Amino acid sequence: MSANPLWTADQAEAERLSLRLIERADVRAAREAARIAMRADPLAATLDGIAGLDRALDQWVLGLAMREANGDPADPKVVWNISNAPRNWYGHVYQGAAVAIDNPDNFNREIPVDGDGDYEITIRFSADPPQFSVVLEVEPDHHAGLGRNLGAFTLQDLRDPAHPTDPVIVTVGPGEGGPRHLRTEPGKLHQVYTRDSQRDWNQLPAEVSVRRLDPPAAHRARSEDEIAAKVIADMPAWVHFWSHFKDDFLGLPEPNRLVGPNGRDGGWGYLAGGRFRLADGEALLVTLDPAGSYYSGFQIADPWTISPDPMVRLVSLNSTQVAPSADGTQSYVLSAVDPGIANWIDTTNLAEGWMLTRWQGVPPTADPATFIRTVQVFDLADVDAVVPAQVPRIDIAGRRRQLTQRARDHGTRTRAAQWRP
Repeated sequence: MSANPLWTADQAEAERLSLRLIERADVRAAREAARIAMRADPLAATLDGIAGLDRALDQWVLGLAMREANGDPADPKVVWNISNAPRNWYGHVYQGAAVAIDNPDNFNREIPVDGDGDYEITIRFSADPPQFSVVLEVEPDHHAGLGRNLGAFTLQDLRDPAHPTDPVIVTVGPGEGGPRHLRTEPGKLHQVYTRDSQRDWNQLPAEVSVRRLDPPAAHRARSEDEIAAKVIADMPAWVHFWSHFKDDFLGLPEPNRLVGPNGRDGGWGYLAGGRFRLADGEALLVTLDPAGSYYSGFQIADPWTISPDPMVRLVSLNSTQVAPSADGTQSYVLSAVDPGIANWIDTTNLAEGWMLTRWQGVPPTADPATFIRTVQVFDLADVDAVVPAQVPRIDIAGRRRQLTQRARDHGTRTRAAQWRP
């Protein structure tokens, strides 16, 4: 598996179609109507809110275009959608698409599924795979919302340790199936989501393909005009949902605390999250226990829940990027200025935003009540007094090496022929 599994003809076709769709006059008019509605949101009256408004809207619009470009369950494709870092590949610049505190460690791929159809999904893992999950959800109207989970499998469920790189087949359909079957609800549109969560940005994501076993005999491919009309029809509800997601996510907690850990539907992991709000000169210390998980990660997002570009800024750290303390815990400092702590989370000058941490592949004996140890606001000038001595420090040269390695590793995602540098 030396080739990049993300570099596929189906991915290129979906991206090119989506990039054409968002430039159409009728789609741009729908975007402008959505923008006017967003300007009425109280967040748009704040500095961080107005500064990030258009970027958030563009991420949502392209995400919707990608969902509709691959929206035919009679002829489904496997398409990587939610990832906000811009990339230059396939001969075009893809600006990025994201929703709901998108994780820079994830490859989120989508497969549209008809509840009355039968499908076969083939998965092949690398020798050292990212944490993986495949999730079946009933799709909400206009794609506007979180789907209703019907089942999930994880890397630990699917991968045979004796034959770790052998193909694995997951079946999807309305009937009964074997031990690797996800059961649909007839008469409804579903999405299958596969997620590779890299604990190391050099890990190779799984190869994933899909085949409909009972394709409709009279199937007709949709025209570009029909797909554009669907984007336009869905956009008001789609943008309304994601622009208001921030208003009740995790109960809209008070700033500078973490809510959770909450178990993910289907049992494939945990998350904890909350808002940060820091005045000039303030920082936030967060200490977590990775709890022996196969994957863990910590990140921030802006007030609209869109993550800053992760390639050149330390807005996230995963299992191999983080420097653990001697006791195995992981301490992060969120601040606008480099605090000299190895696990700096750069707020990119955001005064407020979101923070989220995830644990996946968690041992069954782990106690979620012990995952969160410290969440503390402090004056950055007091960093050496507040942050325990066991928490790793870093000098300017070390920070330069850390950032250089980060950009280098992130760039491997869009190399066509060879994944590892």
